[in-house]
Amino acid sequence: MYGVPANLNLKFLHGAELTLVGMGLYQIFLHFHPEGVITIEGEWELRDETDSLIDRESWGQGREPYQLHRLLGRCVTATEVNAPKSFALRFDSGHVLLVFDNSAEYESFSIQPGNIFV
Repeated sequence: MYGVPANLNLKFLHGAELTLVGMGLYQIFLHFHPEGVITIEGEWELRDETDSLIDRESWGQGREPYQLHRLLGRCVTATEVNAPKSFALRFDSGHVLLVFDNSAEYESFSIQPGNIFV
């Protein structure tokens, strides 16, 4: 599927705590308690409470250290869908994680439960 669906329902993540951030060669894994896993293979941005960009998808040498660890132990307070471009998770720390779908050729993210692949 291409494009973030307008009816993407992420309410099951409201109140969920981010308990694990994992990194693969081309993926970021986010595990939530009590349920939820988001695998990001495309573009993403992390913004702080002042809306300043503090981290983003970038691979290769010269990359600054990841800042996603700042979300560990934090709970999702709100979700926003900006179809077909992106969705956002707002955390109790004020941080916002934006996940984008900008590729018609490759998978940008997946969400469980729900078997959602975009």
